Amino acid sequence: MTTLRLASQIITAAFLPALLTACSSTQRVAPVTPAAGVSSPQMPVSNKPAIGHFETALDLLQNGQPQQAEVELRASLKESPDNRAARSLMSQIETPLNKLFPAENFSIELSKDESLSSLAKLYLGDPLQFYALARYNGIPVPAKVNTGQIIKIPRTPTAIAAQQARDVALGSKAAPVLVVEPKPKPDLHKVAEREYKKGLVAFQRQDLDAAIAAWDKVLTIDPNYKDAQLNRAQALRLKENLKKLQH
Repeated sequence: MTTLRLASQIITAAFLPALLTACSSTQRVAPVTPAAGVSSPQMPVSNKPAIGHFETALDLLQNGQPQQAEVELRASLKESPDNRAARSLMSQIETPLNKLFPAENFSIELSKDESLSSLAKLYLGDPLQFYALARYNGIPVPAKVNTGQIIKIPRTPTAIAAQQARDVALGSKAAPVLVVEPKPKPDLHKVAEREYKKGLVAFQRQDLDAAIAAWDKVLTIDPNYKDAQLNRAQALRLKENLKKLQH
């Protein structure tokens, strides 16, 4: 009996480690290896922040889609009722045009790198007024304006002040005015001498009219020019005598 118990203990001691190892192998879950060519699905990761309703509305208005923009603006105001920018854009969509701005206006030519937003900032004091300015000018898509395009600016006090400041700035940048030196006044004494000599030459050619005309100029410059007075009187007498001989 003692011999049999001893044999049983020896057999149990020999097979017990193997049995425990088999049990632990059965309970361990093997990792799942994906089949060749099949990738594990991954959730998309985006680093871009979600665009808000207001930003979406702004983009829609720039591209001439006021109805869709109005939906986004209402959603934005629902989230943030005190959003003044959203209220401003909503007002520009809903307010009748004749109540937005006065009918009186002045025109400017759109320069390079200018937009309706930059004009609205300059003349209306708020770049977000670009859509109201587009409506005022009948421009369906505010983002599509061209250099050289004529834009009407409503004549508000802010716009008038900005126009005056711009005119002053443009005037200061204008090309310098070319100063033309005045011609020196002629020496009247020399002119009289020259005309007197012309009269003598004409008198010698017996061109009495030309001689009298030259001496008239001399006397206009210097009424006391004695030689011109005498020669002119002589020429007139000679001309009168010639007329009598012809008759």
